[in-house]
Parts: sequence; C-alpha cells; structure tokens
Amino acid sequence: MTTANGKIRVVVIDDQEIVRIGVRAALENNSQIEIVAEGTTQAETLKLTRRHRPDVVLFGLNTLTNEKPSSIILSTCDTIRRLAQTCRANILVLCRYAHKVVVQAVIRAGASGFMLKDEAMNSCAALVQAIIDIARNRKLLLSPALHEELYSYSLADTEDTPLLTKRRIAYMQAIADNPHLTIAQVANLLGIAESTLRNNLSAVFRTLDTPGLNGALVECLRLGLVQINNY
Repeated sequence: MTTANGKIRVVVIDDQEIVRIGVRAALENNSQIEIVAEGTTQAETLKLTRRHRPDVVLFGLNTLTNEKPSSIILSTCDTIRRLAQTCRANILVLCRYAHKVVVQAVIRAGASGFMLKDEAMNSCAALVQAIIDIARNRKLLLSPALHEELYSYSLADTEDTPLLTKRRIAYMQAIADNPHLTIAQVANLLGIAESTLRNNLSAVFRTLDTPGLNGALVECLRLGLVQINNY
C-alpha cells in the first residue's frame, strides 16, 4: 500500500551492507519512493513484508544462508513464493549473476522482476524505473542487460502442471527436507532400497523434463509440490 503522500513503499533485503547502502543512496532522496524497512535474512523478509505491506520488496538473492547452492535456490524460491502468494508482494530480485536457470526459477516462483546488482548500483535511474514499473504495472520485468539473453522465456511455459504420484512427491519432499543426506541415506530414511528411490527419481526427471535432481527440486518447489521447512 502506498503512503498517504503517494510514495511507493519499499522493503530492502540483502545480507551485504554495501548493497543496502547503495540502494539507500539511490532511493532515499527520490520523491516517489520511500524505504520503510531493511533486513538481512529470508526470515526477516517475511516478517517485514507482513508488518509493513510494501509495494515492492527488493530481494538480494544471496540472502544469508549456510546451505549448499542448490538449497539456496530452493529456499529463495520458497520465500519468493510465500511473499507472492500470502503477502501478495511485488518482488524485484537483485543478483550479482544472471544464470538463466536461476532467473527462470525465481520468476516462476512469483518474482515480478530480476535485475543485476551492478546495474542497480551503477544506474539509479534504472533501479528507480524498475521499482515504479513493478509497483504500478505489476508486470514481468527483466532489466535491459538481461532481456536480450532471456527473451525466449515466457510465462506461458509454466501453465501446464506435470502430474507426479503422491509417492514420488513424498520422495522429493524427503530429499528437500534432508539436503545434507545422500540418496542412499534418504532411501534408508524412507525404508526403501536405494535402487527403488533412484528409479523413481529418474521417472520424476522425465515427467518434469529436468536434467537432474537440483532442477527437479526447483521445479517441484515452483509448482508448489514441495515445501522448504527450514524457518
């Protein structure tokens, strides 16, 4: 919700202080935008968004976590999905790098846009315009530096939901719940043979059309089949 003076309310989340300082410097004197809160962790993102009901959440992809890279993507997508669905927030993801699979994963999870941090820090005008566009139009936004590379991505690609059996969803949930365990250890936890689990995972990869486990986990999270319960 905008303030009484019509300003766009923004929550900034990033564990790198230099990024928060840069964003603050770019936005604090802008007549159209007001930073209402800052945080450093994904858990703070949810709390601050529920408390302040901002128009836009600037979400640093490298938000504090000690997990493996694949788990970082999973937990980030889960946070974005919660923000979009339960808080109805518009999210602009800021990231140092633009790997296509990461960009698509966060957009599919519910982010309104994706922007390189260097671009945001080096161009106040570009960052301000991105925030305004997302707050007012709620449209999918890729920054100019990304648009050409990712032009082929379409939200229409996400409309069909592949069908997984309840058993296979349970297997994927067990893997998501235990990122520190090997496939053999997860199979032992489930009380099944490792070969049984691997055969089912191969079927999951074919159904979701993903090349491996990390991609399948991200896709299951995007579809809402798997939850990350680490908060």
